[in-house]
Amino acid sequence: MDNKRGFPLLLSSFWLKIIAILTMTVDHVGVMFDITPCRYIGRLALPLFCFMATEGVLHTKNFKKYALRLGIMASAISLIIVATETIPFLAELNLGLRYEGVIFIDLLLGVLAVYCLMNKRWYVKLLAILPLAYGIASFIATTFDDCGCYGEVLWFPYFLRTQYGWFGIALIIGFYLAHLLVRLFFKFQSNTSGIDADTYKGTRTEQIAVNIVSALILAVLTLLYFLVQNIIEQYIYVRVIYHVQLISIISGAFILLYSGARGYNKKWFQYGSYLYYPLHLAIIAAIAAIVFSI
Repeated sequence: MDNKRGFPLLLSSFWLKIIAILTMTVDHVGVMFDITPCRYIGRLALPLFCFMATEGVLHTKNFKKYALRLGIMASAISLIIVATETIPFLAELNLGLRYEGVIFIDLLLGVLAVYCLMNKRWYVKLLAILPLAYGIASFIATTFDDCGCYGEVLWFPYFLRTQYGWFGIALIIGFYLAHLLVRLFFKFQSNTSGIDADTYKGTRTEQIAVNIVSALILAVLTLLYFLVQNIIEQYIYVRVIYHVQLISIISGAFILLYSGARGYNKKWFQYGSYLYYPLHLAIIAAIAAIVFSI
């Protein structure tokens, strides 16, 4: 049932995270220095982070601690964004973080939605709608801010907004649904072939199936995001170059190579991965400030 000569699964969770971190860094360099090719490379980061967030919910031994870490990072980044707008010498740098949203809010809401869907009680499952609704509301607020035709949107503070509207949250939910769809498929197969569906649990065959469905869901949601933005652009000005987000589909190639293994996971790397986000932004911003002041 677990033929190892099939599709190569070369990437552990560690390597997917490294690829996500590197492409994110390249993206932020592109933002600070206005380098368009870097923005293209950066589109690969979000799906990988969302995929890892889903894996985190499914495999964590303590969801509360996992969600708390994301919540602490979301709060810290929100405070940093407020600081860049209110502290004079930071405001003079004009970093533009006000318009970026807080990616850790996307991740936190996504994992909360999956946690609700994993609950056996149907009414708790329904609560998964709330994080997605939050993302949609954030998307609407940012869209009208971009337009500028209704003035500044005050009902949804900029430091509480998601970075990708509903897209990142939907990806995390979608990657979780990939697991459910694969289980349903194997259950159907067991009814027709007589092979016990539990035989596939934890096997290479199951992982390949989850990877394929996840890549397909990524493609569908990315195209949906593009279509929604395209429709909005017909009536309202859209600040972001949403066409670039289509490149996200390419990150499905890395997901297809995911082995399901954790890989290197020392404590310093776990917490360092969280601290890297504000640190690398500060370093890039400092370099940009020096370069542009010369």
